[in-house]
Amino acid sequence: MSARPLATVIVVVLALTACGGGADDPLPTDAPLVDTPELDAPTDAPTDAPEADATPDAIDATTDASTADGSPIACNPLLPVGQQGCIPGQKCTWIRVQDTPEPLGRLGCVPDGSVALGGACTQGASGNTTGYDDCAAGGICIGGTCMDVCGFDGSPEAACGPDDHCVRYGQLFANGEDDPIAGACTPRCDPITQLQSNGASCGANRGCYLLTTQTDTVAICAGAGTTIVRQEIVGAVYANSCVPGAQPRRRDSSSTVMECGGLCRPADVTSTTNMTSEGGVAPDSCQQRWGRPSPGDPDGESCRYWWAREPFDTLSPYSNTVGWCFRHGAHLYDSDLNGTLDLAFPRCVSLTTGDVEPPVMNPPGNDALHFWCIATPQMLARVAQSIGREPAMREPRHDTLAPPW
Repeated sequence: MSARPLATVIVVVLALTACGGGADDPLPTDAPLVDTPELDAPTDAPTDAPEADATPDAIDATTDASTADGSPIACNPLLPVGQQGCIPGQKCTWIRVQDTPEPLGRLGCVPDGSVALGGACTQGASGNTTGYDDCAAGGICIGGTCMDVCGFDGSPEAACGPDDHCVRYGQLFANGEDDPIAGACTPRCDPITQLQSNGASCGANRGCYLLTTQTDTVAICAGAGTTIVRQEIVGAVYANSCVPGAQPRRRDSSSTVMECGGLCRPADVTSTTNMTSEGGVAPDSCQQRWGRPSPGDPDGESCRYWWAREPFDTLSPYSNTVGWCFRHGAHLYDSDLNGTLDLAFPRCVSLTTGDVEPPVMNPPGNDALHFWCIATPQMLARVAQSIGREPAMREPRHDTLAPPW
């Protein structure tokens, strides 16, 4: 485990739902224990079927490590080598036990690997004695590269470096809808330019994606999805299901179909301000970058601020700097506050900073703010004035990346 300064870490929300945990959640003390001193080295050879003991019941074995009174110790992948709860020559990591009929894994001690952070790694075939990688202790194989294991308890051992975020991946350090006990440090980036802070790209077959949690939004490099803009996402929906520069969104307000929509560079737009930038700032507009119809078209798209999709009461670095292409003609809003979406979503060029669009509030609100057409000075302001936010809050806030294998 490398020494790392404290840095922001993120909390995962599973697709379309809010996370049950938080950034302050402690590392579980009842993590599964395993007896693995005899494990073989990783292999690329495929297995015809899951191991016979690859069941939830088989996870509750014990480890050779024990306390002074002989009670077993749960291994901890966040701690330094020699302190992870494993015998010498082993590391604590996530073991992929099986892929079908549903993915299943467990935390356990396996032979330590030799590949350092940043090196090319290999993941063994799923199985109790093979389903781990050849990264050195403290690393985890993500997309063929050893990355630093990180956590969510705020401890120095759990933190990433200043240029990384701690990110949770599907089917890694968790089963089903459980909260992962660890993640992997992943480089930060700009979702509009698709570049890292050093000016480099995220790399081949990778892109920069936004991950929004209950407490923050971050942008990280991840394996690129293949679903193009306006195409339905088939199967599980992750933050990186779409091509780079695009994110999952609802197709319309009457269905739960998820499709990909482009990101854009927003500008404050009202009936008297920046009217030609309703689709975003060129060349990063919904029209120029993604070829979408102009905002005045019946199926047109406008660039709305990302803050509308953030559920927390503070500003993230992306609240007012990133926009998302919104099919305003396909969505309704609740005009009389009776809980029913009933009125066509307005265009930004039809709005003012006064309160004209129903329902008119007392004291008066700000229509351009209500419908995400202008930057918000603070999150508490937009939470209190949330007439038009309901459609945005129904948009997916995925903060889990697709499984790294």
